[in-house]
Amino acid sequence: MGSSRPFTAGLAEKLFQIRNSLGLTQAQMVELLKSQRLPGPLRVYAGNISRFEQGQREPSLLALLAYARAVGITVEVLIDAELKLPDKLVPYSANEAKRQGLAAVDSKRRNQKSEGGKKVKT
Repeated sequence: MGSSRPFTAGLAEKLFQIRNSLGLTQAQMVELLKSQRLPGPLRVYAGNISRFEQGQREPSLLALLAYARAVGITVEVLIDAELKLPDKLVPYSANEAKRQGLAAVDSKRRNQKSEGGKKVKT
């Protein structure tokens, strides 16, 4: 079976700082996280947010990805205790990502699927 991963130093504080700087309740944070484009469904609730922020529970990798995408940072910033969050955090919507060309990978995947599932060199 798998083993549980160790707690990540500074992660709880960063997650609290993200929500606090956005001025969101825990329930609103859940909605922001669930609104992110993710490779699978995110199962997170307001009670989870509290436990993440208090360091009582580590978020799943999918939840970390949602947090990172929600404010336009890399997951590395969340998990590396030596990296600091940006001074100003703002909600980062999928529409903004598309406008800035960050959805190019998704677009490429869609193009490959539309070619009958065959990989197309670009």
